[in-house]
Amino acid sequence: MRVRVDGVELELAPGTSAIDAVFAAGFDLPYFCSQEYMSPIGACRLCLARLGAPRRDRVSGDWILDEETGEPKIFYFPNLMATCTTAVIEGMVIDTRSEEVRAAQRSMMEFTLINHPLDCPVCDKGGACELQDRAYEYGSGLSRFVFDKRHQEKHHALSGLITLDRERCIHCKRCVRYFEEVPGDEVLDFIERGGHTYIGNVEAGLPSNFSGNITDICPVGALLDTTSRFRGRNWEYDQTRTTSLDDASGSAIVVDARTGRIERIRAGLHPELNKSWIDDGIRFGHEYTGAADRIGTPLLRKGGELTPVTWDEAVGFVASELRGLGGKDVGVAIRADATLEEGVAALALADQLKTGQVDHYPRAPASVIPAGPRATLDDVARADALLVVADVTEEVPAVDLRIKDALKGVAPPELLPHGVPIADLRLQERMVRERDRLAVAAPYRTDLMRHAGLAAIYRAGREAGLFGALTALATGGELPADGLEGLGLERAAAESLVERLAAAERPVIICGGLVLADRAAATAAAGLAELVGARLLLLGPMANSFGLELIGVLPSHGRYSYPAMIEAKALILSGLDPAQAPGAARALAGARLLVVHDLFLTETARRAQVVLPARSGYGKEGTVINLEGRLLPVRPVPVESGQAEDFTGLVRRLGEALAVRLEGRSARSARRVLRKRFEFDLEELPDEGLLDWPAAPARQVAAAERRPEGNAVLTRSMVRPEYLGRNPHLAAVTGGVLFRINPADAAGYGLREGDQIRIGVGGFRRRVTVRLSDALPGGLVQLPSLPDQPPGLAVADLASIEVERAALELV
Repeated sequence: MRVRVDGVELELAPGTSAIDAVFAAGFDLPYFCSQEYMSPIGACRLCLARLGAPRRDRVSGDWILDEETGEPKIFYFPNLMATCTTAVIEGMVIDTRSEEVRAAQRSMMEFTLINHPLDCPVCDKGGACELQDRAYEYGSGLSRFVFDKRHQEKHHALSGLITLDRERCIHCKRCVRYFEEVPGDEVLDFIERGGHTYIGNVEAGLPSNFSGNITDICPVGALLDTTSRFRGRNWEYDQTRTTSLDDASGSAIVVDARTGRIERIRAGLHPELNKSWIDDGIRFGHEYTGAADRIGTPLLRKGGELTPVTWDEAVGFVASELRGLGGKDVGVAIRADATLEEGVAALALADQLKTGQVDHYPRAPASVIPAGPRATLDDVARADALLVVADVTEEVPAVDLRIKDALKGVAPPELLPHGVPIADLRLQERMVRERDRLAVAAPYRTDLMRHAGLAAIYRAGREAGLFGALTALATGGELPADGLEGLGLERAAAESLVERLAAAERPVIICGGLVLADRAAATAAAGLAELVGARLLLLGPMANSFGLELIGVLPSHGRYSYPAMIEAKALILSGLDPAQAPGAARALAGARLLVVHDLFLTETARRAQVVLPARSGYGKEGTVINLEGRLLPVRPVPVESGQAEDFTGLVRRLGEALAVRLEGRSARSARRVLRKRFEFDLEELPDEGLLDWPAAPARQVAAAERRPEGNAVLTRSMVRPEYLGRNPHLAAVTGGVLFRINPADAAGYGLREGDQIRIGVGGFRRRVTVRLSDALPGGLVQLPSLPDQPPGLAVADLASIEVERAALELV
């Protein structure tokens, strides 16, 4: 429909808001309450404009014409209108620059500033504050208010991660609406009325995995990230847009660094991926990068002690040891959040050493390359039927939020000339979620189940049986011998689920780590997806599991896989710590050469002959492929890392010591290799990445190891357990690495909430904190997986529990 904004005519889709029409025409309006991806409410009244539209004659239906011009006559509304809550109509005229509009904007700005404190010189938001900018652009420049301002609490801790300054709050209601509409956690609200209104917690803390996003969307300095509060001014930060390596989603982030140290992480805007949200694990989980005990220089064992040396001396020693070994004696393994470039370097090094023992880990036994059409996160948001067999809130939190988008029944918005719509009029406060679209199955009660129309708690290890039973019902065949036993589903509910998937236009099936841990389950999931015409989304165990598998960072034979290569005479490990398992520690003791490339002195590093300092994921340059199959760029953040190198730097230095030029000796060199594989120059990869790249991956399900059985569910955690002890703010809020157990089972072992224990799980000796949880059925425990202990089932030796520190008894 045709709309005219300050004399500029443009065509817009029906339902577009007037404020988006203004921005699409290239003009500006002030606003505070509107926010991309959230409902418009017209609370701040700053986006007022003069609106008019033509009318039709009620009798003839023709336009009423202006007698002088002969054009349709414009009838203006009697009052200025909030443009964020008004939809454009055919022929609408929008005036944003008249003196009447400017006067109204100055008045509303004056009302907003009446009680706002003059904190700008000490406020963390200074230099990036919407109120500052809008007051300069649309305010009067003078204050007529001569009385004392209202004073409120300035350092109110909403949680251990977020601080609220109530004096600065302008009641835009962005934070309240965010919790209601995005994660679906109603934890904040307006309290009191009129001039006494303030934002407060509905209950203690902020019980949400996505609470930190309110610090990004707050238009003023009222909500602040506690980890970065008072750490620097906005103009002092080096801002780097990059890709998060915390999970398989590859969420867009902006990393703010100052004087070589990461101070805070914010969500980057990526409409097709994480929109403008990230989880708290990504946002607050960066403090480990500045830990005092990070390895800053190469270490070489001399006289039984690890001694600082130069890189040349360290790699010279490694090269001399490798020259006396055959290919079958050497193993190379990298962690699955390594970049594609590091994967190329690992393959080049293995080729030079003539070894087939090269692998990435953790690696799902069943391939993370879907056997059928692969779903994108936009597919998830558009889905009209969803089957989730995973704990997505923990495994890949970005998927959790896109599932909740789907329950709104509103497709992702189309981009306008200025980008994402500022006010999407299809969204409303407290929208009714279409819960019948979602079915969730897991061996314990997950957070997402409270949003699902169907929730099934099945017996751990029955994933293949679940998909097999649903496939049998979908084909009208006989159920397997064990039928629906242990699946947590009545036959009527299972039949209804299958019918819904088959009848849906856009069904999606999402499978997590427990499904990928079993080839039979993954194959059955792919079969069901093909049968009902669903797209499949597999939640890989780490950031680049898909990419490293795709380029072939895999052993030449199953007996050469990472768990088996621990027996090799020489090992080069990057980011892995097998010595946490006593059995692996004993095997490593017999190694002639153990080279560890890591950030910290892990259990394995303490046993190594050579320890080489590694860069964190924030210091790398490269490319990853996320769970959608999207190529994403990883940009280096300017942080102080001592003499640390990524794996491509390690291979370059080792190649020089071996007097050979290896492919993958630098990011640029590795990209030349990858260009042949992808038929695309990664140097040209845009910030938002690339989904449809020329060389599409072959879709297959790789051979799998036999699935273990046990009483412990290992799942990927939103908070990375290997670094949690060096993230003090996040550790204080989460309570540490949690060992979740049913209260009745805990009582049987004499365990209480908060006990610090050591327990054997799947051959690993783990130090964890007890968390009593009714969400777990009796006889089952749950804890986060480690890079060396991928998701799946394992045996927890409950008889081996050692209580290291008992919880304090409050009297």
